[in-house]
Amino acid sequence: MIDEENVNQTIFEYADKKYGIQSKELFQRYVDEFPEKDWELPDETWRNNFLAWLFFEKVLSKTGMTIAEEFAENTPDLSPEMKEKVLQMKNIIRSEFIVISKKGLVLKVKDRKRDDIYNVKLCSVHPVSPNTLIKGRIHPFGKYYRFAGVFLMSTSSLILDPDVLLDAHEKSELKRIESILLRRSSSLQSILNKYPHHWIDWMCKDYGLKERLKKEKVREIKHKIVNDLPKIISDLPDKSQDVLIFCIKQGGVVKYGQLKEYDDDMDFFWNEKNTGSAISMLRQKGLVIVGKMVFGERQFKVAFIPIEIRDGLESLFSTQK
Repeated sequence: MIDEENVNQTIFEYADKKYGIQSKELFQRYVDEFPEKDWELPDETWRNNFLAWLFFEKVLSKTGMTIAEEFAENTPDLSPEMKEKVLQMKNIIRSEFIVISKKGLVLKVKDRKRDDIYNVKLCSVHPVSPNTLIKGRIHPFGKYYRFAGVFLMSTSSLILDPDVLLDAHEKSELKRIESILLRRSSSLQSILNKYPHHWIDWMCKDYGLKERLKKEKVREIKHKIVNDLPKIISDLPDKSQDVLIFCIKQGGVVKYGQLKEYDDDMDFFWNEKNTGSAISMLRQKGLVIVGKMVFGERQFKVAFIPIEIRDGLESLFSTQK
């Protein structure tokens, strides 16, 4: 099965099988077009970057396609989703990127030439940290981007990009909110009262509420969720519903680590984001609260279903799934 982990290797194997005999000819014909041909890199690094350019970017005159596009068209067992991702690979962005933040395998990087920001997913664990400067190439690959070559990586305390500083502030504020101490009987209204004003405002906007005072907004958000729960749940993507089902089966509270299979790209400023993250969508709608709870003698980060909607969710999911 061709998946995200092995697709690059499969493309390389396809290229070797079809063009291996012509490799010397292809090199001599196209090397002068390789944008990084004059970079002073270790031989293996230079070679790997040349091959990545040749396979993913260079349109061959004979076929009118890149080798990756040709692979996508000639591989019948490639899923439609994976085919679409392979066809995106030729949309390369070359630049100098600064790492704003890192969460798991996902880097938030800023293109220093254009100030555009991208979420780049690493293929494996790498000790890269915020404020790292990366010269290289990225390309879209589904909801994330991927590196298509790295030429230089360095970290300097002299780089004080405002987005790096802002992200550090966001992380600190989000951590503070996620440290709210919860009890199994904590109500949605009591929790929302502790949320920052802009979160409450954005929840009101999402639910179409127009109250003026925070306490009124909190009250109406709770009423909206409780009274319109079936419609709100039916509009959620399957993965978000799966998170709710899992939490309800655990009694409405789960240690956060148990949800590691689901994405959570929640941050402190989320007003204009159309997130596809399963957990953050639930958090932004007030259906899941992330905070701290005591188990025994220790505190753990948890995902918490407000008590006001647990019975309603149990009833909904008992008939749906």
